Amino acid sequence: MTATNSYQRAATRPEIQALRAVAVVSVVSYHFWPTIAPAGFIGVDVFFVISGFLITGLLLREFDRSGRISLGQFYLRRSRRILPAAFVVLAATAVVTLLFVPPGEGRRFLAEIAASALYIENWHWFADATRPGFADLASTPVQHFWSLSVEEQFYLAWPLLLMGALWIVGRYAGGRRRALVLVLGLVTAASFVHGVLLTLQDNNLAYFSTFSRAWEFGVGAVLACLPVVAGAQWVKVRALVSWVGLAAIGLALWTLTDVETFPGVVALLPVLGTAAVIWAGTPEVRWSTAGMARLIPVQWLGDVSYSLYLWHWPILLMTPFITGVPSEPWVMATLLVLSLVAAGLSKRWIEDSFRNGSVSPEGLASASSRPRHRAEAPSPRPASGPKPTSGVPQAVAR
Repeated sequence: MTATNSYQRAATRPEIQALRAVAVVSVVSYHFWPTIAPAGFIGVDVFFVISGFLITGLLLREFDRSGRISLGQFYLRRSRRILPAAFVVLAATAVVTLLFVPPGEGRRFLAEIAASALYIENWHWFADATRPGFADLASTPVQHFWSLSVEEQFYLAWPLLLMGALWIVGRYAGGRRRALVLVLGLVTAASFVHGVLLTLQDNNLAYFSTFSRAWEFGVGAVLACLPVVAGAQWVKVRALVSWVGLAAIGLALWTLTDVETFPGVVALLPVLGTAAVIWAGTPEVRWSTAGMARLIPVQWLGDVSYSLYLWHWPILLMTPFITGVPSEPWVMATLLVLSLVAAGLSKRWIEDSFRNGSVSPEGLASASSRPRHRAEAPSPRPASGPKPTSGVPQAVAR
């Protein structure tokens, strides 16, 4: 058997793209047709584990190379990756709100758009949940930004915590990894216990709180520090673990429908299932999940998962305001196709352009001095929450 750090593995991870596809399909199915995915909101938990794993691995690789972590570069990379597509969606939603939504309801929409732009939508949503008559309020087109807010808050705090952990364990090659796992494990365990206890006391706060969700990122972070087992004798074990992890996510998708118990102990099912799939990787055995994970449609959905998550909910929620009538089943199917098209275009022309550097603040500034010949475009609460707008399925954006 050989072992390496999981954060030293290749950047291309078909199983992670497949997990992203599973996560976004779960959420979108839950929003469009809840009976297909009764607990599709657990897709958010899958995303959280993936983020914890990837971000921690990224930071640790940088530390191994240079002996330090550049906060400025990290935050710049995250901003270029996340903000452009999100701000385009928020701007488009604001325009549609001003044009088609009645003023009273529109003011609430615009307030949530502002909270989403500041990435505090999770706290704004919780504050709304404490108001009298909350259950009678309609869904808003950007309330799915609550999970993106939690994630962005994680991105702000986690590098600092990781730097502190690295300082605590020191820079000794021998035993550093075990010490780092111990420190991050303690932080993760503390958040998990807090989340379980808070779920029993205040389910709404537990669901939206960054502190009670941090352990899900932490599970991915700890996994990034663990050694990866390699060798022929482990291939079948990894293949089996991958199927067990995928089955755990599927079981959660169909059984965790009691929202009052979420995200308590039951959240372990999708979280550990996701961690199992990541740990297993893509073992080259005929009966493993690797072949399914590498399917072109699966990989494409993983590629566009962030943009699809961003666009599908405003498209779904705002259509009845534009048409003036509830969305019929055929309209819902059309909106799903429209969401997929918007996601593909957003990934190609917004996400990739900014991430690859073909569009940058410097480039935009210099371009402003040149003639312009054409315009160019610049990762949910259920029935216990507010009631959706007419024509939208009975599932609120968790």
